[in-house]
Amino acid sequence: MKVTALRIHRTLARPRRILATLTLLLVLPLAALANGAWTGEWITSWRDDGDHLVLQQEGNRVTGSYPLYGGRIEAVADGRRLEGSWRQGQEAGRFVFVMDRDGHSFTGRYDEGEWWTGARTEARPAVTGLNQATPRDAFRQFIVSANLARGGRADAWATVISTMDFSALEGDLGRQEHLRLVQELFTLIDLTTFRISAIPLATDATEVPVTLHQSGSDARLQLTLIRGQDGLWRLVMPDAAARDSARRRLLALTGGRFPSADAYRQMRNPRDAMRSFLEGMADWQGEGRALALSALDLSAVPEVLREGEGAMTAQFLRRALNHIGLVGLQSIPNDGADRAPYVHFSHPAGSIVIAPLGQEANAPWRFTAQTVRDAARIFNAVESLPPPLATPPGLIPPARFFELRELAKMHAPVLLGRIGQTEYWQILMGLLVMTSAVLTGTFGARLARRGMDWMVGGEESGASFTWALGIVIGLSLAAFFPDLIGMPEHFRRYSLPFFGICLTIAACVVAWRVFGAAGIILARISSRSASATDDILFTLLLATARLLVVVAGFLSAAHFLSIPTGGIVAGLGIGGLAFAFASRETLSNVFGAGILVTDRPFQRGDWISSGEIEGAVEHVGIRSTRVRTAQDSVMVIPNGKLSDSTINNLGSRRLRLLKTTLPVTAGANPQALEAFIQALRQRIREDEVFVAERTDIGLSGITEGGIGVDVITYMKVASAAAERETKHEFLLDAVHIAQACGLTRGQGMLAPEGPAA
Repeated sequence: MKVTALRIHRTLARPRRILATLTLLLVLPLAALANGAWTGEWITSWRDDGDHLVLQQEGNRVTGSYPLYGGRIEAVADGRRLEGSWRQGQEAGRFVFVMDRDGHSFTGRYDEGEWWTGARTEARPAVTGLNQATPRDAFRQFIVSANLARGGRADAWATVISTMDFSALEGDLGRQEHLRLVQELFTLIDLTTFRISAIPLATDATEVPVTLHQSGSDARLQLTLIRGQDGLWRLVMPDAAARDSARRRLLALTGGRFPSADAYRQMRNPRDAMRSFLEGMADWQGEGRALALSALDLSAVPEVLREGEGAMTAQFLRRALNHIGLVGLQSIPNDGADRAPYVHFSHPAGSIVIAPLGQEANAPWRFTAQTVRDAARIFNAVESLPPPLATPPGLIPPARFFELRELAKMHAPVLLGRIGQTEYWQILMGLLVMTSAVLTGTFGARLARRGMDWMVGGEESGASFTWALGIVIGLSLAAFFPDLIGMPEHFRRYSLPFFGICLTIAACVVAWRVFGAAGIILARISSRSASATDDILFTLLLATARLLVVVAGFLSAAHFLSIPTGGIVAGLGIGGLAFAFASRETLSNVFGAGILVTDRPFQRGDWISSGEIEGAVEHVGIRSTRVRTAQDSVMVIPNGKLSDSTINNLGSRRLRLLKTTLPVTAGANPQALEAFIQALRQRIREDEVFVAERTDIGLSGITEGGIGVDVITYMKVASAAAERETKHEFLLDAVHIAQACGLTRGQGMLAPEGPAA
């Protein structure tokens, strides 16, 4: 009774669980829209500009702001449609947005048809957390916000504008002109190099002059900071004449032209290398990943580890830079002519150094190989520092490793202890992963072996298939975890080649066994459909597949040992002619096999004749073909020779020829001979095996030995055995017919002409 009640309870509980799951799936989207479909952060664009838009929806009423232009919107939502008004300063107008079905973007228009589009983002409005209480604070606010804006956060230009004083300029300038002027000024400042500490932190004066120097020249940029009536310090916007003069001086070093917008990607100086790295990390999920990795000197890392180790190093380095802090990229030298390495940070655990890859004038700058090796140690050393006043521009991409590490830090800080450079939680996770991989691989391999044995009808797979497949499954699953748990480079330097070669060998064994099983299955199919399936093609495809397995195994092993596979392939190409000449006979046989497959002059089991070769085809391989002769011996013929010779395929005959002469030695008279011939014709007409319309029977001649009766006809038989049996029955009947007609057969009756059975 208890068992029955338990079953009833489970039966009733199953629909309830399904209903609860469906309810949850329905409620979650509704919960996500509790604050309104339009609520959130949006990066928007319009003609020649854009801004960060913050929307908040309550019911069908939506309000928002875009800080760069000090704009606000008020609108009414109707499903995916949002219609309302915008206002910035004295300007105002109408707009309409339509959200895409995925809810991640919108398309819209404002005023008289100008477009306005946006995409949802998780980034919050740019806030530096700085102030303008002192000259240094104001200038720091300007530099940090301008670098942030240039890095893709357009709304940060609003903060830059707030740090400026435009009173020295004539006319009533609008927001658009303010934006243009601050961008022009920042472009000039970006040509200089300075330390923020050179600007006074506190002063009783109301004006502070600032002189910025250009690395590699005597050019200077003169600026002024003033204190306003509100007590905040601001940077005075120079007039047009001062800006033009400064531009000419600062651009003299580059021939009067500003560097192109993407010139920093060439990394001709330390600042460009740092900027490339930071902007690449900010776009880590897109094209920025390659840019960030190109800023690292990974030459000391084995090639097989560069992708994974480079990504892990980049994550460590980016977070270390954030803990160290950076007040604008302009504090880093931009003079590439000075080839001395730039030391950004130094610590007993390691240093962050940017240096040229060579002494050539155009050699690019990179974070050094030693910095790459020390990145994790530097991060561990600076992790506990309090937050700096300013951090490098750009976002820090998320990483599973640091998320797991943060969980360990929050719930079990003791697991952050280290043995060497490996933390306890990494060791525990590694053991857990390896145990899971072993169990999964063992179970999966045994299950797969049973399936293969069932398909091939026996124990064909063998024990080697089981352990090899177990290794493939286990290592394939474990391959995703070294990056996830951040295994140190010194450990992966040796473990990856070892496990990689083990995986390669195991994969080759599995592939070899799988192709063998496929060959058995195809042979069965071929035996059931002789006319539709080409055994030779199956054999050659199987041999070719196994050859490719061997080649792929060598290339894979070379990859894990960091042997450039491109060099191997190139070496094969260079030595190809010599190899072809030395093994021309072998290659001729290989190409001959291809010709036999393409032309298909015979199939397995066909009786062929070619010169001195005659017999049944047993096997066609890559190099040779095996033919079993009438004497039951096996002849091995090179494919090259066989493909170049004339082949008479007797096995492909639709009809078999029966040609024989029956000698009549006694009792021959015209009436008896005619009766004998007519009786033979009647015998052939009555037998469906013979082709009556292609039968010819008549006297062939008169000799001293007797009168010859020729019989020429065709038999519809598919094999040599059937041909012999049919011929045997016909000749016996011919003897009986001769006796009935009063004729006798001589002892010298000729055997039928044609191929031997």
